[in-house]
Amino acid sequence: MATETSRVSAAQPGRLAIWFRAVRPRSFTASVIPIALGSALALFDREFTWWLALVMLLATVATHAGSNLANDYYDHLKGVDTAETFGQTRLIQEGLLRPRQVIIAAGIAFAIATLLGLIVVAQTGWPILLLALVSLAAAYFYTGGPLPLGYIALGEVTVFTFMGLVTVMGSYYVLTGEITWRSALVAAPIGFLTAAHLHANNLRDIPLDRVAGKMTLATLLGRRGGNWEYLFLLTAAYAAVLALAVVDPALWPVTITGAAIPVAYRLVRLAFSPAEGRDLNPLLRRTAGLHLRFGSLMLVGLLLATVIERIT
Repeated sequence: MATETSRVSAAQPGRLAIWFRAVRPRSFTASVIPIALGSALALFDREFTWWLALVMLLATVATHAGSNLANDYYDHLKGVDTAETFGQTRLIQEGLLRPRQVIIAAGIAFAIATLLGLIVVAQTGWPILLLALVSLAAAYFYTGGPLPLGYIALGEVTVFTFMGLVTVMGSYYVLTGEITWRSALVAAPIGFLTAAHLHANNLRDIPLDRVAGKMTLATLLGRRGGNWEYLFLLTAAYAAVLALAVVDPALWPVTITGAAIPVAYRLVRLAFSPAEGRDLNPLLRRTAGLHLRFGSLMLVGLLLATVIERIT
């Protein structure tokens, strides 16, 4: 009996491992990259405060963690996440966490984000407070509330806006006090790739989402139309980079992102393949990898442009 009990204990993950899975820290690159890019552009413009950038980064990660937890809670509540769900975060369904624990943890994460946001507000003024409150609301109402954004085909628009435009341009504004076309063009590619990552998830989940009554662009467009949307999102990311280099030739090093085009090409081929369901998990995972690779290359490009500007 003791041996059998020890086997069960060995198979059961520890509490830390469970919460690690719950907050999904591997997804935090989607929050870190935009803050890093907005800060790098501010550095290029000789307007950079390191501790303020760090506080923004921590606040954004806390918001992301809260959003992940809230999404899991409300997807479970609405019957979208089940034992048949293709993803890897079925902690409630597996009995590892209770729904109440998950939503309380989400509230704590949002509270931490709010407190950190107040530090930023104290340095920059009320416009950032308004922006932070709207961002928190978007994170919550993505799957929460009576009309969740993610359930009425507004998922891609939401993440493009708040994990692309708002995060990059907001961080740039905090550090410089300005909103510029350049900051918008730095933000847009990351927004498009974040939307592509979400769309890859929705392409995989078309059958289950239709059964659960969840409406996404993928369920509306169908697999064929969804494939073309995926291609559009990746193409738009590169088009925005070229537009940035045209608007400000001093930022030409950002075109180093072209090094990731072969990866993007392979992902488009995978999207247009006959793969379905779990077989599309690689598309989801590798799109997240493209976001990280593209964002890192863009960051290198901005820092290189800064070095060139300083020495010339």
